[in-house]
Amino acid sequence: MSPQFAKLDEVAETSSGGTPSRGNKGLYGGEIPWIKSGELPDGEITEVGESITQLGLDNSSAKLLPAGTLVIAMYGATVGKLGILTFPAATNQAVCAIVPSERLHRDYLFYWLLMIRSRLIDKSFGGAQPNISQTVIRDLEIPLIEVEEQARIAGYIKCQLTEVETARQATVDQLRDAAALKSKALESIFTGIPKSKAIGTVANVQSGYAFKSDTFKTSGVRLLRNANILPGQVYWEDQVFLSEEDSEPFKSYELNDGDVLISLDRPIISSGIKVARVGAVDLPALLLQRVGRFLIDPDQLDADYLYAYLQTQMFISAISGHDQSLGVPHISPTQVENVEIPLPDVTSQKKLSKQLNEVAREWQVIRSAIQAQLADLTTLPNAILAQAFES
Repeated sequence: MSPQFAKLDEVAETSSGGTPSRGNKGLYGGEIPWIKSGELPDGEITEVGESITQLGLDNSSAKLLPAGTLVIAMYGATVGKLGILTFPAATNQAVCAIVPSERLHRDYLFYWLLMIRSRLIDKSFGGAQPNISQTVIRDLEIPLIEVEEQARIAGYIKCQLTEVETARQATVDQLRDAAALKSKALESIFTGIPKSKAIGTVANVQSGYAFKSDTFKTSGVRLLRNANILPGQVYWEDQVFLSEEDSEPFKSYELNDGDVLISLDRPIISSGIKVARVGAVDLPALLLQRVGRFLIDPDQLDADYLYAYLQTQMFISAISGHDQSLGVPHISPTQVENVEIPLPDVTSQKKLSKQLNEVAREWQVIRSAIQAQLADLTTLPNAILAQAFES
């Protein structure tokens, strides 16, 4: 069945919300959920961070929307994100509410907007970030078929995406479980070593320099930040630079091939601990604040041995539960240096490092396979959407 096309404002009503005056506390904390654009989850909205009073609703352009309303973010970093209200709620002005007519099935529209999101954003740039105006939304041309067929397509997509999400979550769990097995395998090698010392007696932790963001450039010498460390790898997708001239006074922060690094802010994430080794492909680079580099005494500590130990649950448990800075868990170089490490002589460490490296190599193979599976599952929803609307 070939679809006909209609502008969205011919088959749906749209409206935006509003923000009560922040200077009047009596307008907030009431019984009316108030949703901001950053809270749209590309699915059902089941919780909200703020609420407003009836007075706040009456004294702003916010509107009380019924449960089941489809909403889309129009501005900022979350532009294009979608949501479906599971309870009556109001929104701020960065959210557009869409109420379809009888000719348009809500879930069909939801998935169609999900499919075209990147195209919609690409043609809607305004200012520093892409914005979608209500005019753009109203002028969208929707492919219309019989409502019963719309419902069938929406049901098919929902079923397929649910299966993909189930598989994706299982794969994430598999990655976590594999990381736990790696940690146990590494830990078993350290078990039974009778002697231990504080890390700080054999290696100091150097924190990076607090380079000013207004000196960052788009080329030059890369700055290695927290964002550039993932468990087991240096990750350069998000890069900032310092000019070669500006980097000259900071030779003591130059990274070297083989350096062992640890993130000092939010060091533990769901996929493991953020420690990594610097490779030749990562250089030249300078160490930025809140990343630690281990300055190792090679006569007392083998770098491979240390790197393996940092990935064990023994070390993770020792640094867990420390202070927070602005809500972000962080550790200090001193706290890391105070952690005890099982420590035989350096010759024995090098022998043990061969076993530790073998565990790490096996883990890398497993992780690469699981990450490839995750990448496939990440692209699959777009393929499902395209196939459903093209068929």
